Amino acid sequence: MKALDYIALYREATNGTKKELRPLAVNLITNFTDDILARIFGGVSVEAGFLPSLTRAPYKQYHIVLADPAEWIGNRAPDISFFFFDITAHLHSEFHSSEHLDETVRNVRRYCEAVGKPVVFSLPLVPYAGPYGHLHAQDPVFLRVTEFSTQIRRLAAELPNLSVFDTNKIAHSLGEATLRDMRGLYAFDIPFSTEFFAALAQEWLAVVVALTGRSRKCIVVDLDNTLWGGVLGEAGPLGIALGPGYPGLAYQSFQRALLSYLERGIILAIASKNNIADVHEVFATNPHMILKEEHFASMQVHWNDKADSLQAIARELNIGTDSLVFVDDSPLERGLVAQALPEVLVPDFSIPPEQYSQKLFSLHVFHQMSLTEEDRRKGAMYAEEHKRKAAERTAVSKDEYIAKLGITLKISRNGEMDLPRVAQLTQKTNQFNLTTRRYDISDVQALLADGGLGFSGEVTDKFGQYGTVIVALVRLTPGEAILDTFLMSCRAMGRTVEQAFLRHIVDELARTGVRTLRASFIPTAKNEPASRFLADMGFDLVQKSDAGAEEYVYGLCPAATTTREAHGAPLITVL
Repeated sequence: MKALDYIALYREATNGTKKELRPLAVNLITNFTDDILARIFGGVSVEAGFLPSLTRAPYKQYHIVLADPAEWIGNRAPDISFFFFDITAHLHSEFHSSEHLDETVRNVRRYCEAVGKPVVFSLPLVPYAGPYGHLHAQDPVFLRVTEFSTQIRRLAAELPNLSVFDTNKIAHSLGEATLRDMRGLYAFDIPFSTEFFAALAQEWLAVVVALTGRSRKCIVVDLDNTLWGGVLGEAGPLGIALGPGYPGLAYQSFQRALLSYLERGIILAIASKNNIADVHEVFATNPHMILKEEHFASMQVHWNDKADSLQAIARELNIGTDSLVFVDDSPLERGLVAQALPEVLVPDFSIPPEQYSQKLFSLHVFHQMSLTEEDRRKGAMYAEEHKRKAAERTAVSKDEYIAKLGITLKISRNGEMDLPRVAQLTQKTNQFNLTTRRYDISDVQALLADGGLGFSGEVTDKFGQYGTVIVALVRLTPGEAILDTFLMSCRAMGRTVEQAFLRHIVDELARTGVRTLRASFIPTAKNEPASRFLADMGFDLVQKSDAGAEEYVYGLCPAATTTREAHGAPLITVL
């Protein structure tokens, strides 16, 4: 879609003709006329299923807003705020003063502390074009911008709800001639083109998607003419195009790109119409393969329909099909998958192989607010999971299988080092999640500062580490506790971890004098696996709304221990 299409889409949605859109409260703070930017972002959001309610700082009054942010925000706290200031050599502004820059940094801090919700600061574009030519690093405006950006980055390192987006990424892609609108700058104080605004809106949306748990988690790739050149059945394991020279080098580079995604926590899988023995032989014998068989968490290699393969991959990995990105060179296969599974992202890969990596990099669907150690180890974790599956197939019963795993659950309480992972899990966990509340680090810190409790569980077994995969957030009132959040990563499901974790929390609360624990199950399209958990753990249902939300209560009297034990003794060790 083009910029004007996004504007029209937003106008249509605000007129009430678009239904089932998720509301999104957004504050927008700039130093230029931002009406077009706001409407383009609105349309980009609508296309992704959100209906933003946009509050913009009054024109040229951002400094007044930031001087007293609590007054401006009032009772309408936003879900997210976006900052973007233009500091250009083409037009003199107050930002050419170092004093004003320093004051603005202080005010950004004040705003972040007042709003408490996620804030994204888009760094100003670095002005390489100016009177100093190749000596641009000595240009006072260049120095101001780089110093301002450095201060904002330092501030983001201090404030958990402030993140930085380097707008120069878009400038690198579009070029100065495309992103600037010089007539708009002088005539209307609109310094950028609609193309630039659309690109910036897409980057902002990626943050929104990450915060709401909608980022894609898995890249599913075809093999022939996608992961390598040629048809395996015709060329053979050593005859496919891969390695030195064109086009083999392009396919090899694409494999490196996929490996880089794996190393930052994106799952890789294969859906291919091929003979599985031939595919195993490629991985075993072709010296030019960058990716190895253990890099793939699931391999659906047969002659069945690829939509069925994608559904099988999602089941095996315990993720939704809307977490998948399907990469295939065949327009026919892409079309069939898009028709059968419209929730799967199917980018157009009818392009030369040298453009594959660039195309993958251009997608805005893999964004994460943080990168944890669990993300970096995800490839190894899925390799370990294959070994667990093999052990499960040989076990006589589920209890025997769990006992053989030798699972250990290490529980931390209010651990400061766990906050990034705790927040991340609230943002991305959908299936085993009782309430699906999305929190950033500052939200979790606020809950703890208000006297609440945060529990996180790190799981290991004889095959390796799962990492921190289970979280509970508890709000406390005199004599009573509320289970605000209880979630677990899908890779630990079905192994009694959740039962042992909740038992530990109940015992901890009982020791502090809590006598009643209240909990909720709020149904979504994805969290059915958690629907019976509270009832199975002995909680009493006290209320059910028309929308299906269930309220439960659990008495923490001494006799409750017997009740808990009756609901299945854990087969794992709790530390």
